[in-house]
Amino acid sequence: MAKEILSRQLFELSRELEFFSEKELTMQIGHPKSYWYITILKELIDNSLDACEVSDIQPDIIIEKTKSHFSVIDNGPGIAHKTIKKSLDFLIRVSDKQFYVSPTRGQMGNALKTVWAAPYVALGSSKIIIKSRGRHHVITTSLDKIRQKPQIEHNSSKDTIVKNGTSVTIHWPDSASLKDEEMDYYYKAPPTVEELISYYAVFNPHATFKFKNKTYAATEKKWSKWRTDMPTSAFWYDEGRLRDLIAAYISLERDGTKPKTVREFVSEFRGLSGTQKQKQVIEGFSGVYLHDLLRGGDINMETATKLLKTMQEHSQPVKPYSLGLVGEDHMRAWIEKYIEIIPESFNYAKRRGVDTGSGGEMPYVIEVAFAVKADTNKNQRIVVTGLNWSPTLGVPADEISDAMAKARIDTHDPVILVLHMIKPRFEFTDRGKTRLSL
Repeated sequence: MAKEILSRQLFELSRELEFFSEKELTMQIGHPKSYWYITILKELIDNSLDACEVSDIQPDIIIEKTKSHFSVIDNGPGIAHKTIKKSLDFLIRVSDKQFYVSPTRGQMGNALKTVWAAPYVALGSSKIIIKSRGRHHVITTSLDKIRQKPQIEHNSSKDTIVKNGTSVTIHWPDSASLKDEEMDYYYKAPPTVEELISYYAVFNPHATFKFKNKTYAATEKKWSKWRTDMPTSAFWYDEGRLRDLIAAYISLERDGTKPKTVREFVSEFRGLSGTQKQKQVIEGFSGVYLHDLLRGGDINMETATKLLKTMQEHSQPVKPYSLGLVGEDHMRAWIEKYIEIIPESFNYAKRRGVDTGSGGEMPYVIEVAFAVKADTNKNQRIVVTGLNWSPTLGVPADEISDAMAKARIDTHDPVILVLHMIKPRFEFTDRGKTRLSL
């Protein structure tokens, strides 16, 4: 009798599906599924604020919520069709923040991808509508169960009504936001939509937020901060991060973008835009393109180190005050408007400094506001924390919790504590960038 033999076939499985699993999304987002609704809303608000600031537009953001969906509508420059299309390719990562070191909101680099994927994984279906720049986009997601591959349909048509700003609407029924697991995460349930919006208001004095019949009006229309379009500093990089940025530019070149010279690259850094400075830095690199720095298929690290050192020698570190400040007046105004406190209990402190312990010279700003509630019977402390003008969904570092414990600010105390930190680069301990190492 002939021996039976199984001839094994080599099957192909799409890695796109990894983004459409609860396990993968939990790592990408940094929060369990019960937090996804509020996390996606946070990503959309971050994007709206960044877009407005880069275009010198004072942010005016409307958040709408019904039983079936929620929307974020801004007055920014609008999102391009090309950007939406690229973000739907789950085999590549689309980000304008990942390789630059700069004090910006979020810094996840996966915002739009999580927006497309999370509703499908959480609900079993996904429908997202985007109106921007005279276009009406409808994005739906399903699963090809045979090929085990997500099916993303993107239909775009003209929309003559929406010419300015961006409107993003996500189908997400109220029932899907209910907790489906025991909550012992950051010691509390996710913040409500109204809480999240009020937290944005405390860290963004220049922005106006509208939700239902409530308006969180801007208090300082001429307030300034470090913007995403400001040149990055050579002092914020180490050799490895500079290498990654150079490699990213070379990768763009291979995709058809115009080759960038070393001089053009150097000119993008703070303090190196002048002709004389550039000549001093690129001595020995005249006429050299970034792709000329390749050796054996990778960036020559000796060359990258030399270039970084020279850039730092001919520029100045960024002073902490250049990062901006939310400020005592705005924090006090926010607390007094939305929470009844004992006026004389209010206290504010700030610290500016430079961190040299994590590579480079990192300026930082820490602001803390504290007050006691007028109604001491409401014995529940309120802790609001933010990084780079964006609220965090929970206390982001054990050191902060330890400091509150040492100060004997317990969970049952009738107090409010607001803490804000600004820094070009935070050291995170998780992929979702929700937990800090201080």
